[in-house]
Amino acid sequence: MANKRKINIMIVDDHPIFRVGLKMTLRYSGIAFQVVSETENVMQSTEYLKTNGHELDLLLLDFFLTDGTAFDVLDAVELYCPSVKVLLLSGEVLPPKVMAQIRDRIDGFIGKNVKPDEMKQRIDMLFGTTLEAVSAPVSEELSDREKEIIKLCAQGLTAKEIGEKLHIGKRTVETHKERIFLKLGLKSTKELINYAVRHGLTE
Repeated sequence: MANKRKINIMIVDDHPIFRVGLKMTLRYSGIAFQVVSETENVMQSTEYLKTNGHELDLLLLDFFLTDGTAFDVLDAVELYCPSVKVLLLSGEVLPPKVMAQIRDRIDGFIGKNVKPDEMKQRIDMLFGTTLEAVSAPVSEELSDREKEIIKLCAQGLTAKEIGEKLHIGKRTVETHKERIFLKLGLKSTKELINYAVRHGLTE
């Protein structure tokens, strides 16, 4: 998305004071945005996403909510507006099991103590305003095996299925993916697929 219009943002967090602070961080970052909705629980979020989710570009989502968790809100996102990008607001380290379950359903994590310049960089990367310039040369540094794994990820194959296709272990595939994430500055398989499509690495 080019910077021709403001990014429509929804904030989901059950602490009003934090929501105010987050909006100030966005304002100081220099991002062209407008917060079109603020909700504090799963019920409010689901209702908004059902009726207005098509207007959103970005969802800033806390994990722990008064009537559920981010998983419940993500169910609504995937049902009503799957194209909306999601950044999970992480104020604390989540258990490894939770991280494993959620990382492929979001576009990345962002700390609750994020600074304005970090916020801008993260959102710029999500919407491609600087990602092309920063990341395009990196694809040339990927090995043939890494490019092959990216292509198979983009086809929807799991680590186990990729391993079977390439005759390598599932753990080896996961290690390759972690190295790819580091090289490209990505946080999830969803981001990796978006990158693959954007840079022609799907064929």
